[in-house]
Amino acid sequence: MLRTLTILTAILVTPIWAQDELPDAAGKAETVRVCTGCHGAEMFSTSHKTADDWDRTITTMTEKGLAISDADYATVLDYLSKNLAPMPAKVNVNKAASADLVRVLGITAAQADAIVAYRVKNGDFKDVDGVKKVAGVDAAAIDAKKDRIVF
Repeated sequence: MLRTLTILTAILVTPIWAQDELPDAAGKAETVRVCTGCHGAEMFSTSHKTADDWDRTITTMTEKGLAISDADYATVLDYLSKNLAPMPAKVNVNKAASADLVRVLGITAAQADAIVAYRVKNGDFKDVDGVKKVAGVDAAAIDAKKDRIVF
């Protein structure tokens, strides 16, 4: 009885916490549903692979018993390839989209949105100190990743 309750709890809870670890984008719900049936999102949420590598990973999972439709396969591969792709070494804070700032700098979506909104309203940043002064941005987080920022 306890084992059944534990398994049932894991099945019901996994998608809730798994969604917090993955970027919000088209295909996220399908990816969570398909990929967290056997393991948690922590197994892949911090991986950054090419589309070919993600394709091989999904193929390996199907060889291990993952049942996935062709449509879900395409959706999951597209989601992983776009949202968990290899991270670029640097990001231009004067040109990057919010999602790219999140991915490269490891900041929250709210912080990235604040940087983009500030840039749109006030013009390009000239240096890291300007980025750190944006309301809602964690200056320590920006300092920690300043080697990844270009202008």
